[in-house]
Amino acid sequence: MKTTTLYFSFLIIAGIFLAGCDKSTEPAVDSSVLYEDAAEAISAAVGDESGGATESFADVMIAGGQGSFGIAAPVMDGGDLVTAATPVYDSTTGWWSVSVNRSVDNALVQRSITREYRYQFQKNGTVQKNFVTAGDSATTLKFRIVSGTGYLKNLRVSHQLTQLKGAWTSSNLNKDTVTITLDSTYVRSAIDTIKTRNMLRSHTGTLTLTAVSVKAPRYRPLLSASWRSNFHHAISGTISGNYTAEISFQRGDLYKERSINRDFTITVGGGDGSLNINGGGKFGIDLHDGQRKP
Repeated sequence: MKTTTLYFSFLIIAGIFLAGCDKSTEPAVDSSVLYEDAAEAISAAVGDESGGATESFADVMIAGGQGSFGIAAPVMDGGDLVTAATPVYDSTTGWWSVSVNRSVDNALVQRSITREYRYQFQKNGTVQKNFVTAGDSATTLKFRIVSGTGYLKNLRVSHQLTQLKGAWTSSNLNKDTVTITLDSTYVRSAIDTIKTRNMLRSHTGTLTLTAVSVKAPRYRPLLSASWRSNFHHAISGTISGNYTAEISFQRGDLYKERSINRDFTITVGGGDGSLNINGGGKFGIDLHDGQRKP
């Protein structure tokens, strides 16, 4: 009997020891940080200075007002070095084409982006060359993102763009308030390296926008500087989509998950975005710099 008791005592002690060893080798379980990271990546993908969807909305409006990317943009983008080719019109297809390059390097942010755009003016479904053609103002702009490259680094995130495509329709182009909606799915793939809590990890992911309804102020060429600097404050509406990513850790181990696939909705207004990740909580977005609010 004594021998049996000692045997079972040994098993219990060994079990406790092994359990302790297993626990020490497991990554910390904190799924809330997983969603914070997702919010960081989504914020960069929809922000203005981060080269996200908000900047794309502004470019739609500049094209719709036939503003000059090359002349107006350096002032409007708050210090960016901008070069833009002269838009070229294809009379056969009715589409304009233009390339835009932007870069900035200061103590808070480094970025370098390129965009290839095509856009077309229409009035009630009929293609016309310019916003105003033969005295008629266009009512709609079709705007395509043909391709894009980009790199962004701020205090918390390094964002390397690997794919960008999508298309917008802006309606009521001849009104003071224009509505921007999706014309085809907006897809943005990137590698986001995130540094918070003294740990470093990467999300190799894709953000897909599936529904967009954003109201924006009509572009005003004579007020271009103030119009552009206030743009992120002036837009309002909703953005819905999905964020999917594979995750790797370079330093530290904050959570068990090595992948994420979540739908999200953003309500935009007053310069901010209210992000709701399905099953992952709510977060604030600063639309100006494209960062998650603490």
